[in-house]
Amino acid sequence: MKHGVESLHATRLEDTRWSELNMQIVNCTKCPRLVEWRLKAALNPPRRHKGEKYWAKPLPGFGDRKAKLIIVGLAPAAHGGNRTGRMFTGDSSGNTLMRAL
Repeated sequence: MKHGVESLHATRLEDTRWSELNMQIVNCTKCPRLVEWRLKAALNPPRRHKGEKYWAKPLPGFGDRKAKLIIVGLAPAAHGGNRTGRMFTGDSSGNTLMRAL
């Protein structure tokens, strides 16, 4: 039984570390130009997104933590990930990525 408890503890510790990393990512302001761009895009949405609340923060990762392939986006799409809070969603970038894969 001890092995099971140790495994559970290790999993919880790993989850905590991932949560902490995600919070560091979401709160990052090291690139002032990117911060300004995200906020401006959120304040001036196109007509089709008027009234929607924008995420307007860096995007944390998601998916299998032990994946053999990691896909990194350059910056959140102005009215895709910057709006939805999740990479490759809300615009055609996800469709393009899926076709490429």
